Amino acid sequence: MSAILFDMDGTLIDSEPLWLQAEIEVMAAVGCKWDGQDQINCLGGPLERTEKYMQERSNHIKPYGYFGEQLFAVMEEKLTNNLELIPNALELLEQCKDANIKVALVTASSRRLMQAALKWFPEATFLAAVSRDDVEVTKPDPAPYLLAAKLMGVDIKNCLVFEDSITGAQSGLRSGAQVIGIPHLIQMPDDPNLRVVKSLSDIDLAKLLDWYPFLDTQVSAK
Repeated sequence: MSAILFDMDGTLIDSEPLWLQAEIEVMAAVGCKWDGQDQINCLGGPLERTEKYMQERSNHIKPYGYFGEQLFAVMEEKLTNNLELIPNALELLEQCKDANIKVALVTASSRRLMQAALKWFPEATFLAAVSRDDVEVTKPDPAPYLLAAKLMGVDIKNCLVFEDSITGAQSGLRSGAQVIGIPHLIQMPDDPNLRVVKSLSDIDLAKLLDWYPFLDTQVSAK
């Protein structure tokens, strides 16, 4: 059996502008500036890296954990009320459902933020959903993708991963999956198991089945 495993932030949901707004707001509250380059430095998480970076940028003006908690609170509100999906996300997910291809959501965000985002998708879209809270170590470690494959009962080597960050792409590649990278603000590394496309709008299921025949459930069932 095979499956498609989707990253969340920047891949299925257009949350990177919201993250930038939240980071600017949180840092401004302690008198610090934050810009697009700071966002790039933290792209793909995990939150611990962002917390450490914000601590350093603010000269440790607050105790460790402060920035993460503030970001959680601001982002939860934004994801609940202002979220937009990446163009073609719902269409591609619907095509997968119609073809009986299993799909999962795998994110370095917390379960709390993942649940806020999941409300924007039709019920039962994802057979499995793995957050930062579900693994001991998160991306770029392969653990999140390995767990998602285990929960779905599929071999990770027969899985396709969609990612928009270097951190996430490394996680997918290290797990043994094939990876499609949709770079956001960064350049993806060269790897024989990584295919780079410009946007999710360039993808449909027919193209995926041409690139990755193992995803065809009808062929797999024979």
